[in-house]
Amino acid sequence: MSWMQKLYRTYNEIEKNPNLSDLEKEKLAPLWHSPQTAHIQITLDGDGNFLGAKILTDKPIIMLPVTESSEGRTSGLAPHALADSLQYIAKDLGLTYQKEVITETEGKNGKKKKTKTKQEDLIFNLYADQLDKWCVTIDNKKVLAIQKYVHKGTVLADLVKEKIIPVDDNGELLTNWIERENKDKQKPELFNVLTKEQGKFEIRKALVVWSVQIPGDFVPETWKDKDVQQSWGNYYQQTLKSQFCTVTGDEQKIRESHPAKLLYSGDKAKLISSNDKEGFTYLGRFEEANQATTISAEVSHKAHAALRWLIDRQTTARNNEQVTIAWAISCNPVPSPMKDISSEIDWNNLDISAVENPDNFSSQMSSEKPSLDWSVNIGRAAAQIIKKKLHGYQAELKDHEQISLIMLDSATPGRMALTYYQEFLPADYFANLDAWIDDFSWYQCYRVEVPNGKKTDKRTQWRFVPPSPYSIADAVYGKSLSDTLKKQLYTRLLPVIAGGTSVPIPEDLVRQSFQAACNPNGYENWEWQRNIGVACALYKGWRARHHDLSKRRIYPMSLDTQNRSRDYLYGRLLAVAENTESYALYLAGEKRATTAERYMQRFAEHPFATWRNIELALKPYQERLHNNGKDTGAQAISEIMELFATDDFTCDDKLSGEFLLGYHCQKMEIARRIAELSANKSKTDE
Repeated sequence: MSWMQKLYRTYNEIEKNPNLSDLEKEKLAPLWHSPQTAHIQITLDGDGNFLGAKILTDKPIIMLPVTESSEGRTSGLAPHALADSLQYIAKDLGLTYQKEVITETEGKNGKKKKTKTKQEDLIFNLYADQLDKWCVTIDNKKVLAIQKYVHKGTVLADLVKEKIIPVDDNGELLTNWIERENKDKQKPELFNVLTKEQGKFEIRKALVVWSVQIPGDFVPETWKDKDVQQSWGNYYQQTLKSQFCTVTGDEQKIRESHPAKLLYSGDKAKLISSNDKEGFTYLGRFEEANQATTISAEVSHKAHAALRWLIDRQTTARNNEQVTIAWAISCNPVPSPMKDISSEIDWNNLDISAVENPDNFSSQMSSEKPSLDWSVNIGRAAAQIIKKKLHGYQAELKDHEQISLIMLDSATPGRMALTYYQEFLPADYFANLDAWIDDFSWYQCYRVEVPNGKKTDKRTQWRFVPPSPYSIADAVYGKSLSDTLKKQLYTRLLPVIAGGTSVPIPEDLVRQSFQAACNPNGYENWEWQRNIGVACALYKGWRARHHDLSKRRIYPMSLDTQNRSRDYLYGRLLAVAENTESYALYLAGEKRATTAERYMQRFAEHPFATWRNIELALKPYQERLHNNGKDTGAQAISEIMELFATDDFTCDDKLSGEFLLGYHCQKMEIARRIAELSANKSKTDE
């Protein structure tokens, strides 16, 4: 359980870390405390007198004292220690339960006989008895004031009087609100913070927190009072039994039920759990769950609290119930492999100090219009900038400080699974991220919003970066993408991104992305362009990490005019044909798909046979361009044709992913030349 040990040590480091703010540390649950959404605040004085109440409209998540039973309660009754829902703290609500009472009687033969009977009792008594036992051991004025007040039994009456709890004309609790029937009335504020259950507002489940005003005490809120928190943690810890802890190797106070609420305050999924003790739960191996393993209460709490804290800090690497966390015990920032690495760059304020020729790049940037063509302006400089940013993270870590990487997934509402765990030294971790950038970077198409006065314009940016996990999922599965497929894909991608050059990308993902890129139907143009960028990146990375060393190859991002591969050359041919027809259509003011785009999928299957159709369809457009004195692309096509080997051009076998590399590189080269000509023309006009 090295992951628990790392989280346990991380918790201790967070508590004493001077670089973390008090606000950040407040989100770390103290011992025997758990996050919960609060709805109502009651204010008392030091003698337990009611001063007022208010509804917490912002629904804050507070750390409230809990027991082992109450922390993971789903059904049944188990009161929290201090703050709890109305059904527990409001004696005058009058809710009851069937209490099991065991009585002993002496039989005729002298043996004692136990009899179980059911007896009705107030739910409030469960809460009050537990609170009373705690109060016997302490001298905390706030807790004693709360004890004194709740025993008065006027909680509900006071809240109704303050108009916190809504009632109808007959004085009965209001549990529903229909707008059309209450047009002239204001909706009760409490209904804005409660959720409906089976069509009704469950007022009994409104959680109440306490504020006690004592002269000279500047922290009246009990959930922020360190003394109250420590008092409960120390008291409850002493009520537990001791046993050997398998994480620390010491005799410590242990717990059998472990925390939940890892992803949000209402999350019931647990990482560590055992089923009920009935039937074949332990399959004949053990009599009790703790015989399998025992984890101390302190280790379990701190590990889960630290994990919850880390998840809250790294929300960008979250996919619904699936979450990926990368961290160091020092709590210095560590980038997650599942985050879109493109977000490491502020594209509006680029740090060009990582670029090989920053002066040239800077002058190019300053002369550009607001709608930058990133395929021309930044290119491989993006990868350099990202690497520099990553190395900045690495510089904050000590050489021997381990980085832990964990992926969690909640398969069912009650169970959380650890699907990936690995530990790295900083040098290895960041070297693996560098390898992901080197092997899988390609021009990726992004749709971004650019401010334009009071409006925002949507523009396309080409960024030379690895595709994000979501882009890969969307490109591979398209409209059939579901949460389940996305989770499965992320689970397969994480080892590739974080594992370094020894972990190849699954070939089926490369094949599926290639098929999606060859079929523009059903996609917006920018989405199709995005799919092409993803497919090129995956194929490039697949070849760079191919298990067969003889098939490994590193492809340049720029057009390789020396590459005589049949697939690469066919890709270049298609790009020139598409550009020629697209340019002719643009001059004629027509907007429609080109023949090359419509035939692309068929072209990938039968390039030689399909090229003849494309070539015939291209001639009218070439003539139109020729008549207007424009470049017809005939020379470019002729130059590419000359590079084919004798039998390669006539071969009609299916094309590989290398076809897309040639296609995309040729398109980018054409875009670069157009931008260059435009820039030269602008200088001449000046």
